[in-house]
Amino acid sequence: MNTDRRTILALIAMGRITPAEAERLLAAWNESRETAWILAFTLAVVCMSQANAHEALPMLVHFVNMQLPALAEAVHHALTGLMGGLL
Repeated sequence: MNTDRRTILALIAMGRITPAEAERLLAAWNESRETAWILAFTLAVVCMSQANAHEALPMLVHFVNMQLPALAEAVHHALTGLMGGLL
């Protein structure tokens, strides 16, 4: 589990925040994470457009290998939210 989520759960357990406040914190945290993904993707596209063709493919492969687990988690989280926890 993520450190941020554990911290939020600990705050609920100590009674310092309500579950509704925790839900808002988690939603804001997820939103900022999505923004970071958008910025990272845009930066990757810009960098690849500046690179020579023979340099672009290894950069793309490295990026995908490094980011695929986090991307899969983000997609799963988004689908879970859309499907109401059916996944």
